[in-house]
Amino acid sequence: MNTAKTLRYTSMAAIVIILGALTFWYFFIQAKQEKVTREDTARGAGLAPPSLGSIVGSTYENIISSLSTLVGGESGRPSGELPRLSQVGKTPTAGLGFVGNASSTRLRFVERSTGYIFDVDPVTGVLERLTNTLIPYVYEAVVAQRGVILRGVGETNEILTVMGTISASSSASSNTNPLLQRALPNDIRAMATSPAGDEIVYINGGERVFTGTRVTWDGAKPQQLFSSNLSGWDIRLAAKDRTVIVQKPSDGIAGSAYIVGDGGALLPLIKDVPGLTILPSVSSKALLYGESSGNLSLFVRTDDTSTSERLPIRTIADKCVWDRGTKPIAYCGVPQGLPPADFLDSWNRGETHTSDAWWKVDVGADSAELLFSPGSAELDVESPAVDDGGNYIAFINARDKTLWLLRIKE
Repeated sequence: MNTAKTLRYTSMAAIVIILGALTFWYFFIQAKQEKVTREDTARGAGLAPPSLGSIVGSTYENIISSLSTLVGGESGRPSGELPRLSQVGKTPTAGLGFVGNASSTRLRFVERSTGYIFDVDPVTGVLERLTNTLIPYVYEAVVAQRGVILRGVGETNEILTVMGTISASSSASSNTNPLLQRALPNDIRAMATSPAGDEIVYINGGERVFTGTRVTWDGAKPQQLFSSNLSGWDIRLAAKDRTVIVQKPSDGIAGSAYIVGDGGALLPLIKDVPGLTILPSVSSKALLYGESSGNLSLFVRTDDTSTSERLPIRTIADKCVWDRGTKPIAYCGVPQGLPPADFLDSWNRGETHTSDAWWKVDVGADSAELLFSPGSAELDVESPAVDDGGNYIAFINARDKTLWLLRIKE
């Protein structure tokens, strides 16, 4: 009898210990998964495609629910008009841009998890899905007037880049169309489209030789612009066919930018600025550039020979965008708090975020003024774009890669 009782107590104790161990293991794994999810969300990587229950699916529902929500409690706007600040979608966005012209503009964007392309009317928020070609895990997209450029990672970790154009509908009953794709060379390190959206410049290569190549949107007549033994270049295409290359920035490390001249000559534009970020104007020779060396500073100059002036805001040029009109105006996302000393490096890795307000920069007056404060919305501005009419700013919130739209005028 005593032996049976001992075995029963021993079995019960073993069961309790096993259940306790399993409970501990469950919560341990759950905590690890939540940590990984937070890190992936910050980087916008590893996000599963949404569940599409119909031709529009949950993506459409997410966008509509976002557009119908007021940000910052705005009220009293005309019926059918979006609030001044709107979250366009709750799913991560790979890239965005405005298409059309000043009198008829649309915000076009690429969904990161599916590669689907959407248009949004910036006035009413009416949404249209344009493509039905599923391209999972598009990590970066460039939207131009002629089409889109999609970038992802292949099975052997090579960088894949395709140019896409939306084909004409093959069915009268279909509202979406296939995306016609044409591959560009693998392992493109950096790329940019011209302000008109009809040309592309990209940098690729290996074996310590990197080349810059210009192609038209149809891929005809590729032209080599320059070659370099240095890696780590980025590209900016500016006004009057000016191609600017800049060394990728790092906090406290001196960087330089060059204009690509005839025969591939590299003509100095900015030299030896710590943590250099730049934004050349799309309509003039004006230039915004940032410095990151313990603190952030933003400078402006009106042309290649003018003296640089420090602006009264602390941000990086990557958070700015030029107005597309004739006046030298730019708009910048400016951190409302003091960023850490190593902000630029940690921000580019997705490890730290800011809460930005929008400022308007008048280059002619060397001044800046507050344009819009988002209130309780925490917006880390990334990839901003302005429409041709100068009415709207679209941007990605780097915290979760969602797309937002700001009306410039109240």
